[in-house]
Amino acid sequence: MVRRLSWLLSVLLVAFALPVKADNCNLRVAVAASFRPALEQVLPEFERRSACTIQLSSGSSGVLYQQVLHRAPFDLFLSADRERPELLEKQGGVLADSRHTYALGLLALWHPKSEWDMEQLLQQWPDKIVIADPKVAPFGTAARQALESLGLWEEKRIQLARAHNAGQAYLMLDSGNARMGFVAASQMRAAGRDHFWLLPQYLYNPIEQQLVIPLQSRHPKEAKALANYLRSAEVQAQLRHLGYGVLPAQRGGREI
Repeated sequence: MVRRLSWLLSVLLVAFALPVKADNCNLRVAVAASFRPALEQVLPEFERRSACTIQLSSGSSGVLYQQVLHRAPFDLFLSADRERPELLEKQGGVLADSRHTYALGLLALWHPKSEWDMEQLLQQWPDKIVIADPKVAPFGTAARQALESLGLWEEKRIQLARAHNAGQAYLMLDSGNARMGFVAASQMRAAGRDHFWLLPQYLYNPIEQQLVIPLQSRHPKEAKALANYLRSAEVQAQLRHLGYGVLPAQRGGREI
């Protein structure tokens, strides 16, 4: 009897020592489509350390903003710009001091035969050009700014095939439905494609990607932990390898 009780106690002790992915540690994250591939690469380590599970919902930043604004049950919102998080902050829809930059997006132009002079090819290109919708997608806004800087917007706008977001823009090109288009450099890295034109950053405003914790977050403590993890030196080094730029200086580098 004593041996049996001892065995049962040892089993219980082992069970309590193991990290348990409890229901109360299930984070719902709204993430811009262009950042999802990178996020999926860095999340497993956070899940391992925190014993939390992460549920992702992706789309254009504009659409996700509307969902957060109407109190969709997200714990963290990762936008591909700073405009939507700023709006949510001004509207009083996020936790105080939760808005921070987590990544710097870089714009790329892709064509399968990218060993050509891509700027010259863009100028002469007669077919459709894929672009994320500038009205709702930050990479679409950046693509329009780049075309305007190159003096090509008015000439090329009739050729533009609009996608809902950067993710869909990439899929249109990858499927062969179009042969030239603007995408996130991170999408090229995630797909293992090394041949693309990384547009000079002076052609468009910085794609400063920011996060916020919505007021309706059910797990603000865990959401803060994930936000701090994404902004850590460890993850930022990974993101630079995955096609993101160097972050602008944070306010003192402090945690949220």
